[in-house]
Amino acid sequence: MTTPSFSPEKVDIVPGYVFTSDRGSYKTIKELGEGGFGSVYLVETNTGKKLALKITKMWNFLPQERQEYAKRFRQEYEHGSNLDSEYVVRSHDFHHVGGNPYMLMDLCPGGSLRDKVGENLPLSEVNRIAYGILKGLSALHTKGIIHRDIKPENILFNENDNPALADFGISASIKKRHTITNFRGHAKQVFATGTYSPPEQSDPTKAFKVMGNTNDIYAFGVVMYELLTKGMMPFGDFEAYMTDMAGYENRKKQGQWDRQSLERSGADRVWVEVVEKCLKPEATDRYQFSEDIISKLNLSNSSLQKPKIQVLPHHQWVMKVMNGDEIGRTYNLSNLLRLQGKTLLTMGWFNPDSPFSNDIGIVEQFTNYVSNFHATMEYDKASNYWYIRDGQWRTKDNVAGWYRSTNGVLVNSMPVDDRGIMLHPEDIITIGDTTIQVGVI
Repeated sequence: MTTPSFSPEKVDIVPGYVFTSDRGSYKTIKELGEGGFGSVYLVETNTGKKLALKITKMWNFLPQERQEYAKRFRQEYEHGSNLDSEYVVRSHDFHHVGGNPYMLMDLCPGGSLRDKVGENLPLSEVNRIAYGILKGLSALHTKGIIHRDIKPENILFNENDNPALADFGISASIKKRHTITNFRGHAKQVFATGTYSPPEQSDPTKAFKVMGNTNDIYAFGVVMYELLTKGMMPFGDFEAYMTDMAGYENRKKQGQWDRQSLERSGADRVWVEVVEKCLKPEATDRYQFSEDIISKLNLSNSSLQKPKIQVLPHHQWVMKVMNGDEIGRTYNLSNLLRLQGKTLLTMGWFNPDSPFSNDIGIVEQFTNYVSNFHATMEYDKASNYWYIRDGQWRTKDNVAGWYRSTNGVLVNSMPVDDRGIMLHPEDIITIGDTTIQVGVI
C-alpha cells in the first residue's frame, strides 16, 4: 500500500461520491458527523453492506503535523483490524484519496453513550453497559493496547445494541513511549480529554513513563460516575476544567472528588466502592485489570442479556426512528390503526406531492433506497402483535398483485420476504438508510 502524500488535496465529498481501494468500492450515502480534522460518512459496498467511513482531512493540518496524525490514524486502523471482539468497533479497510487517509469501520446505528447520559437508567442497563465497556477494554489490554481517550462519545452502540469502544486515534502500546518528549525527558504534548484522564496522564513528568491498563480504568470510573449521577462529573464539569485547569488537576492528584453526589444518586454501595477505587490518584492503588471490576460487580454476559418485554393487551405499539433523516420521530402504530380504521398500515417513501400515499411515510432527502410502496405492517388483534411484510398489494402495469420493494426490508439485520415475520419489542427494522426501533408503551 502506498504512503499518503503530505501535500494533500481538498476533497469534495458529496452523496454519491465513490471511494475506491484494493479491496472494493464504497459509495457515499451521507455524512454522519464532522469535526475539525475529519468526517465520518455512511457508505455502501457494491454488495449492499453499509459501513462507516472515516477520513482525515489532511488539508486542514499544518505541514509539520501531518506525518504524526497520519501515523496515529493508521495506528487506529491497525488496532481496529486486529481485534476480534463485539465490544470494539472493528475496521475493515484502509486507503487514501488525494493524500487524505480513510478507513472503513463497523456501522454503529445506536448512537453513543453520550445520548444516554442524563437518562434514568435501571441498574440492569447500567450494569449491561459497564460490562460491555469492560469487555472492550479487556480485548484491548490483552493485546497490549490502551485506549487513552475513554469517554461517552467514544462508546458507540452496535447493531446488537452492545457498547463498542471506538476511536483509537491516541491509543498507545502498553509500556511504549507515545507522547513527544522535550530535552528534559518530560512530555511536551499530552493527548486525551482532561475531564476523563487520570492525573498522571496530564503530568508532564509522568505522562510517558506511567502508561498501562489503569489509565483506561480511571477513565472508566469517571464515565460510570457520570452515568450514575445522570450527567455530573467527579471533579467538576468541563467549564470548571477550562476555567482552572491547574486547580482541576490538583483535585485529581489529591483524590478530592464529589462523593456525596454519587451516594445521593441511589447507586448501589458496590458501585460507590468500584468508582472509589477506579479514581485513586496513584495508578497502583486502582484495579489493575478490567476483569477485576467484572468480578467485583458479579457481572456476566448471560445475566445481563436484556429481558424480553412481555406484550400485554393494554400495550400500544410504537416505532422510533433511530437513524435516518428524521431521527427521534415516533409513530404510534395503535393510534394510526385506529384513525385509519383498518388492520394494516403501508410504509414507503414520503412523497411531498402525495403526502398520504402511505400511512407511514419515510423521509429520504439525499438517497433513493426507500421505494414508493416499500412495506406493509399487519396487526393481529388476537395476539396484540404486529407483522411486517416486504412490499405492498397494488396494481402495476394494469396487473393487480403483491409487489416487493426494490431494496428489501431487514429486521435485526435479517431479510424479510413477502410472507412477513412477527415483530417484537426492541426489534430493529431497516428500510433503505433508515433504521426504526419497535417498542410498546
